[in-house]
Amino acid sequence: MCGDFDENERIDEELFERFVEQIRNYGVSPPTGGGASVQLDSEAERAAYMETLFRAGLTRCVNDAANLPYGERMDALAGQAIVFARLAGVLAGQFPPEADLFRMITGAMLDGHEERAQFPDDHGHDHSHSH
Repeated sequence: MCGDFDENERIDEELFERFVEQIRNYGVSPPTGGGASVQLDSEAERAAYMETLFRAGLTRCVNDAANLPYGERMDALAGQAIVFARLAGVLAGQFPPEADLFRMITGAMLDGHEERAQFPDDHGHDHSHSH
């Protein structure tokens, strides 16, 4: 059993080292080790981290778009969606096909697309008028 753990740790390190080398092709510097500590030991910690990461990305998107002139904001959001899909593809591409991350990513994209329906589009007026 200990050998399995050691083997998984070795594979994890090899895959991560390969990933760090590949990100240089995108002009991204390798990690310096000075980042915030991340706890992923339990399912609750993993879920909290993923939710924080999601919110950080969403916050960056809305802040960047808000600083654009009117008429360009939604185009920026569309571009951001494509960039995040590309990022998801790059990250998923680090794993062997049997990991089946493509299916999970596609499912997550569909879930995210459907989430909008959970929030009513009610902010005090309708959209039947012209701007």
